Amino acid sequence: MRTLSWLLFFLAIPDFAWSQQMPETGYTLYHTPTRREIAFADIVQLSREKQLIVFGEEHNDPVAHSLQQALYTALLDEYPEVILSLEMFERDVQLVVNEYLAGLISEGSFTKESRAWSNYADYAPLVELAKSGDQQVIAANVPGRYARMVSQKGIDYLDRLPKEAKPYYARFELPGKNDAYRQKFVAAMGEYGQHMGPSIFHAQLLRDATMAESILTAWKKNRKAKILHLTGKFHSDEGLGTVAAVKKRRRRPPILTISCFPSEDFNEPHWDSHQDKADIIILTDPNQPKTY
Repeated sequence: MRTLSWLLFFLAIPDFAWSQQMPETGYTLYHTPTRREIAFADIVQLSREKQLIVFGEEHNDPVAHSLQQALYTALLDEYPEVILSLEMFERDVQLVVNEYLAGLISEGSFTKESRAWSNYADYAPLVELAKSGDQQVIAANVPGRYARMVSQKGIDYLDRLPKEAKPYYARFELPGKNDAYRQKFVAAMGEYGQHMGPSIFHAQLLRDATMAESILTAWKKNRKAKILHLTGKFHSDEGLGTVAAVKKRRRRPPILTISCFPSEDFNEPHWDSHQDKADIIILTDPNQPKTY
């Protein structure tokens, strides 16, 4: 793979601890603004230039999880504060997350009380890195009960929630019928998507708005910290979803987007077909065993 020529004048990046987490094969990386294949060290360099890094994944992709761990380790090697923001935890369990990071409760209590995903083992290494380095972890997502409420009853039901619930979700403006994200969402839902009402999409917007607000709230409190947000790629590809929600809340946010996913053209990439997904595209070997 070719390293970006415009990065060659930088000092060589030392062999940080992140190299120990790097898978040796199974992925190809591409930088869309320069239309060039790159190396992982270039992602580390590009991350230096942005405050917010959004890493979109397929949740069961083992290569993605290895690269996330390597990137987080590399950032921790360079910066005193790196905030880890996770779609996988919801705002109403932030206290539980904080208690675990502080060593006050056991991992078993943490995973149970935080409603950790069934594949929490995929994210545990990053949480443990945060814990050992006294780093902040953000439970960024909206509580699932509110997303289900909106999906089943409608967006107006947010107004019926008690005032104590307000810290757990973010408000947002409804887009028009021709909104690109709405069209993408309906298409992804297949035949069912042609007949569903708008409420299911509104629940998706609620998730995106809440994650965007969580990211920016953390950033406003500590503008010197790097923020690494992990999410399903549907929430960030094409600059839609959470990324669009961030941009609506802050003009020209210093954001780097990554889209990582298994692809059949892994060995001979057709980069033009992936060009619009993110700043950095990572194609992984679709034949590797999934984590679930």
